[in-house]
Amino acid sequence: MDKDATILKIDEIIRTLSKSKKQSTVLTADEIKSIQGVDVEDQSKLADRLEDLVVLLRDDPDNKKKIRETRQLAFDEFGHVGPVWDALKSVESLF
Repeated sequence: MDKDATILKIDEIIRTLSKSKKQSTVLTADEIKSIQGVDVEDQSKLADRLEDLVVLLRDDPDNKKKIRETRQLAFDEFGHVGPVWDALKSVESLF
């Protein structure tokens, strides 16, 4: 995935976690179900981690060290969730 597609996928994961009514255009029904399967207590934590990552990718793409650190933190905590793993691997491939 390129940078824009990666950011779009992460945005849609965040929307899914925040229970947005907007219909997903990138995530499949299985991916949405997998994301919704994250413990309720952890959903906001995952959304926060991904929002931090998106902000860095959009606003400070040259700060590769901070992007890697943020990606790794999210990966360590939520890499077991399939769509999150895919998105974070895509971020890794960008750098």
